[in-house]
Amino acid sequence: MVLAPSPSGATRGRAAGKAAYHHGDLRVALLRAARDILEEQGIAALGLRAITRRAGVSSAAAAPHFGNLTGLLSALATTGYEELAATLAPAMDRGAHATGMAYVHFAILNPGLFTLMFRSDAIDRGMPALAQASGRTSDMLTQVIGGLGEPHASRTRAGTRAALWGRVHGLAVLAVDGFLEMLLARDGAGMTLEELVEDALR
Repeated sequence: MVLAPSPSGATRGRAAGKAAYHHGDLRVALLRAARDILEEQGIAALGLRAITRRAGVSSAAAAPHFGNLTGLLSALATTGYEELAATLAPAMDRGAHATGMAYVHFAILNPGLFTLMFRSDAIDRGMPALAQASGRTSDMLTQVIGGLGEPHASRTRAGTRAALWGRVHGLAVLAVDGFLEMLLARDGAGMTLEELVEDALR
């Protein structure tokens, strides 16, 4: 399920949440409220009370849909992996470099969500839907890495994925944390993000 952040502010977000609740879309409204808070204020601001308040419902309203905060955040992370897979899919035909660029751009456009997706202390990776969604993304990356050929063909699949995609993921994390632009300006000698991704996948 693709769940875009709401363009509205807090007041309109609460109104939208109430409308969604009355139409039977409380689960979607809660996920959207959580995502809005995540992108506006970060993971530390995510709590059931804050999320349900943003959605315009009582603090107990999330329990039937998610059980607890971990369940809600795990569901949100699941949508993140689904959106990431949808972002990577059209880039895969153009090769590893295009896929790497799509990965980093996803992180830049969705910094809060991207961070949550890799925070094992905040989500339950054993949740079946989350495991399936993250596994699909991992399989896509493995497929792309496998198409690189020499000198990577002699490496194990797991080793190749960890070594090469770890570099691309590192660039994404640096971008989300605001360090990549600073490093490029200071030490990049005119390098572009595209060139960094290309170097990372060599």
